Amino acid sequence: MEKEDSSILHDCLRKIERLGVKHVRFEFYDLNFIARSKTFPSRHFRKFVEAGIDFQMKSFAFDAQGNCLDNLNILKKVFTSNTKAYPDLPTFAVLPWVTDTARVFISAPTVDNGGVLTIDPRSIAINQFKALEERNISLFSSFEFEFTMLDGKTGSRIDDDMNYLSTLRLAKHQEFFNKVSENLYQAGVDIECVETEGYKGVFEMPTKPTFGIQAADMAATLRTGLKEMASQKDLLVTFVTKPFEDTVGLAGHLNYSLWTLDGETPLLCDSSRPFGLSEIGEHWMAGVLDHIPALCAVLAPTVNCRGLFKRGDKNGVSASWGIDNRTCALRVKPEGSYGFYIEHRLISSANSPYISFAAIIAAGLDGIDRRLSLPPPVPTTKNAEDEANVPPGTKVIPKDFETALQCLKEDKVLCDVFGSDFIDAFTSIKLNEEKMLSTYCTEKCNDVYKWAREFYMDHI
Repeated sequence: MEKEDSSILHDCLRKIERLGVKHVRFEFYDLNFIARSKTFPSRHFRKFVEAGIDFQMKSFAFDAQGNCLDNLNILKKVFTSNTKAYPDLPTFAVLPWVTDTARVFISAPTVDNGGVLTIDPRSIAINQFKALEERNISLFSSFEFEFTMLDGKTGSRIDDDMNYLSTLRLAKHQEFFNKVSENLYQAGVDIECVETEGYKGVFEMPTKPTFGIQAADMAATLRTGLKEMASQKDLLVTFVTKPFEDTVGLAGHLNYSLWTLDGETPLLCDSSRPFGLSEIGEHWMAGVLDHIPALCAVLAPTVNCRGLFKRGDKNGVSASWGIDNRTCALRVKPEGSYGFYIEHRLISSANSPYISFAAIIAAGLDGIDRRLSLPPPVPTTKNAEDEANVPPGTKVIPKDFETALQCLKEDKVLCDVFGSDFIDAFTSIKLNEEKMLSTYCTEKCNDVYKWAREFYMDHI
């Protein structure tokens, strides 16, 4: 163990003793962004930090409910092998909503024989952040998560009010959300606000921007923690994109800007250039737009997520961009050089932040490497959902999930970043979801939203 890691370990051990931590949860996220973990008595913490945690590789062959797809290439390759996962000690945090318990994130880059297996989403994301670092670039980012809150016993929405930003509507749940905010902050997640959205039973909770992989870790803690705290109050929080027909597709918008590695100099803006975008910023955005058809498979990663791209919902339906235009895929917010950022709107509330970061970084860097030209923007006063308002040749969002997955499999840049094991497992799991939905509609009832609630809601 290196000196720096040893120092962090001792800090963790001191926290365990000082705060009376009796249990430590070693947690990772699968391909569906489902939290999976083992919890150990804290007296064994040091042992597992140094030796790593064993768990079966089949965890990456699970669907959202934990059903294993036995025909995946990864299982043919590793069979019953374990992976050895190691904790990222700076992520150690005490969880105020779980009695005497702390959590540390683990990443799993190896299997039993020491070989490298590219499939763990957090490890893949970390590699992409390292690719940024090699170019003296850092990402300053945050997520805005929309979610539905329901009665935990009946599964019905806690309200059918659609009054956007209503103080009185939020007041009914203010005590719960205030406690959530306090608990998350103690666990290292700084949320900027809680607000009611203009949809039935829907709320939004954005995180404060931060650098690097920490933004994804904060999002992970927020989503799992919020679901845990809700269950303790007989509530159910779900990030399913469209659990009910009578609401819009819910988003998990990613806001980000580019900076130098030291976090001192913004790289996205240049007031002397058209639209205020720097040259590197234009190339980056052009790369992201060029890969939109494939990106949609991982940024909106369930069969149910196709509801995000409905015209009129203002999440974007094509690879368009504009200055402060909510109808575009990429909305540029020009709030001064230090507040100049991109809002990526084509992201579902059900997305995995680790997978989303890896994919977007890969696409942006490809744009820089190929010096891609940015197409003209859609004017602020024009609707990008109208074909007449977007530049000719603008790529469109695949109309069905199977096509989106095929675009992913044909995108060499993204396939190289994620690796064949990940691409095979991810696409197979998602195609199996389509098959299950089709069977449900044929054999039970033709209610795709009821199936989504039954299959996803407790887990996503």
